[in-house]
Amino acid sequence: MGQLKLPRRFKMGILTRIQKLTQGKHMDSIQRETMDCDVLIVGGGCAGMATAIHLQQLVNQHNQNVDEGKIVGDKIADLMIVVLEKASYVGAHSFSGAVIEPKAMMELFPDCLQRGFPLESEVNDEKVYFLTEGAALPFPVIPPPLKNHGNWVVSMSKVNKWMGEQAEALGINIFPGFAAVEALYENGAVVGVRTGDKGLDKDGQPKANFEPGLIIRSKVTVFAEGPRGSLFKQVAQKLGLKDGKNTEVFEEGVKEIIQLPPGRIKPGTIIHTMGFPSHKSMGGTFIYGLPNDQLVVGYVGYMNTVDPLFDPHRDLQRLKTHPFMRELLDGGRVLAYGGKVLPGGGWYSIPKLYHDGMLVVG
Repeated sequence: MGQLKLPRRFKMGILTRIQKLTQGKHMDSIQRETMDCDVLIVGGGCAGMATAIHLQQLVNQHNQNVDEGKIVGDKIADLMIVVLEKASYVGAHSFSGAVIEPKAMMELFPDCLQRGFPLESEVNDEKVYFLTEGAALPFPVIPPPLKNHGNWVVSMSKVNKWMGEQAEALGINIFPGFAAVEALYENGAVVGVRTGDKGLDKDGQPKANFEPGLIIRSKVTVFAEGPRGSLFKQVAQKLGLKDGKNTEVFEEGVKEIIQLPPGRIKPGTIIHTMGFPSHKSMGGTFIYGLPNDQLVVGYVGYMNTVDPLFDPHRDLQRLKTHPFMRELLDGGRVLAYGGKVLPGGGWYSIPKLYHDGMLVVG
């Protein structure tokens, strides 16, 4: 009986699998440092930072009430709150240009403006247009979901950086440059995470500058990774947090920051459009005026479209060919470009947001 000959790509796949298994055994033998904390927050965006800040504020208020005799009880001493942020600094993975309702920020810091909150402008002018391929038809009234008068135009990168500074001032421990790659479990409960190893080659093997990841154990782990958090996806699957829920639906938003000629648009001007360039899909455009003659132009489209060729990056470029947009952007220069996933499935697609030892925010 002749020897079985396997295709080369099949053999390479088996070898790659063996290497991964061997690598996993090797990596499991690495000695890792362990750190204990009370509350661990995975993700240093606005949700993670707000969670850390509010918790520390509650602890501080409790201790003050005990000192003043307003309540009877023990003070909470040396509560250790840790925030892990995978970017090199807080705010590095956030993209500029957003409109926020100031209520939540004012509740967190009533004196936020006196503290130097990075407010770009208040919304002072709003317009909505329906775009055909060659015309822009203005809405006679602003639809209620699009009303933003009195809200704030901000740079989320600056906001998150500022919130990180406020958190550190409260004594919260922020570790930038540390990505949580694995959740830790005991008796079905989440008890912490392992951070990623550094200094690995392209095959996942340690190099001379190898640094093993940390084991961070916590009483409570808070996942604040956003709508498509890589670690929470693993946790949700393992713990069945999406069982019985509708399939998740996502939107993709892409946007550019454009430097315009002087006097082209006022800070605080908000424009929304619908119609062109959407085709066989739902989507829309947001345009925010920033100080220094800068403009944010973004396009959001639902990813569950029946159009297999749907590409929000391409549609953003098509949007800029519209006569209305050409007139607005004439002479402009793109300063930055980026994209972000948004949840679009609604209430019945939201997974269970808590389990023993953990919860989800943001």
